Amino acid sequence: MLAYDENGNLREFEECENIVVCNHCKKLYRQRTEEQVPGFRDVDDDICPYCHESNGRSGDVEFHNEPLSDEEVKSLKKN
Repeated sequence: MLAYDENGNLREFEECENIVVCNHCKKLYRQRTEEQVPGFRDVDDDICPYCHESNGRSGDVEFHNEPLSDEEVKSLKKN
């Protein structure tokens, strides 16, 4: 996966489950989704924890996003 690192350089990262790239600031963050209960669904936005921009919406799942620590980002880089 290609993404921008903390210095703004485009780098290749290993594919990891629950790690996504923001379409706006290009930073990596952890995303967990939880299926909403049918009949009680609300539209939920996929909000980046860094730039607070929306990366999409869903009426089927609820998004739980959190930033990655510097150590986690460094450990994702391929050597």
